Amino acid sequence: MEPEDRALLAAPHNLPTGDFSLYPIEHHLIEAEVAGQKVTLRWSDSRVSEFHALWLRDNCPCCVHHYTLEQTYEVSQAPVDLHPATVGLNKEGALVVEWAPEEHRSVFHPGWLRAYCSSAQSQADRWVSPTVWDGSTRQRPDGFAGDAVCADQSVELAWLKTIRDDACALLHGVPATTEAVGQVADRIGVVRHTNFGGLFDVKVEADPVSNSNTGIGLPPHTDLPTREYQPGLQLLHCLVNSVAGGFSFLVDGFRVAEEIRQVDPRAFTLLTTVPWDFANRSRTSDYRWRAPMIGLDADGHLFEVRAGSWLRGPLIAPFDLVEEMYAAYQLFEKISHSERFQIHFRLEPGDCLIFDNRRALHARTAFEAGSGHRHLRGCYLDRDELRSSIRLLERHEKQEQVFSSFESKKKAPRV
Repeated sequence: MEPEDRALLAAPHNLPTGDFSLYPIEHHLIEAEVAGQKVTLRWSDSRVSEFHALWLRDNCPCCVHHYTLEQTYEVSQAPVDLHPATVGLNKEGALVVEWAPEEHRSVFHPGWLRAYCSSAQSQADRWVSPTVWDGSTRQRPDGFAGDAVCADQSVELAWLKTIRDDACALLHGVPATTEAVGQVADRIGVVRHTNFGGLFDVKVEADPVSNSNTGIGLPPHTDLPTREYQPGLQLLHCLVNSVAGGFSFLVDGFRVAEEIRQVDPRAFTLLTTVPWDFANRSRTSDYRWRAPMIGLDADGHLFEVRAGSWLRGPLIAPFDLVEEMYAAYQLFEKISHSERFQIHFRLEPGDCLIFDNRRALHARTAFEAGSGHRHLRGCYLDRDELRSSIRLLERHEKQEQVFSSFESKKKAPRV
């Protein structure tokens, strides 16, 4: 939200937050106290938040550029004896901190403080848990009408969140033109270029550069595990599909990982800690990367999966781990090839499949090239583009909610 728009709201909603987002105030501050470098806040729902004084000074909402809202305060230059001289709540319910020896005052928006509270409960509230699935809980990706996504921001947000949470979605009614997949991608973010270009074709070619440009079946895999950062999203738009065969199927790599964790914890440990070499070598390029098949983030959550039987290079591992590593790899392949973990569907002209390439393994059945034509048009984006688009739409949604609530209160009759 622009500062001039925020100023139209009543206090404390109109307080600066140091960013462009709006923070609804669902719970109010009732008490603030300081002990040394710890500032403790108590909320109307009995939750308690603790903030380090240096963290609060570093995130003072007024110490930003007036237009870009990027930080201008350099915490590395803060006085070594910096401390809160006083803390308290003003009449609007905002936290006020007077700093010494800097003689600076910080006023913090209560909704912003709640959003960045580091308590275990608040962190749990912020965690977006992925919707893990297999063939017993899902038959095909959730579908959305292309014209509805373009016309209604709430539908567009639901579509993007489905891609984020479920790792796949189908968009129906996309015009069967060679440019359409790029136009769909542009709604999400910037197309990522690779050695295949920006937009690429998946169809049978006389001189194929990849197995995808033949009629053979493709086992479950992720694209470009050979890169330091695999493409986050892949779009495949069906222009024509009249061949015998050529069905698409997806596997939730996180579901495979959880199954391995349950049935063979040792295999899970190996697949998350010992790297495989992945290689994509051709006459004109040589891409290689070394990473575990199952990636965990800094908090231990499942983060990505790398899979592609024909893209693995020689395993480089201690001799004593080689046999165990191959057994773990074989277990991964066995589970991902099981129909129990797969969803099968046929792409029809006008369908655009979008999936998380770092989580959902995709595949297809073989088809007879002479029985008709099968032409998909594709492209890649990074996960960051999806997350940014979701945040922007959520920001707009919150802004509408806050302004709507504010207008309703203004129009309410006084008694």
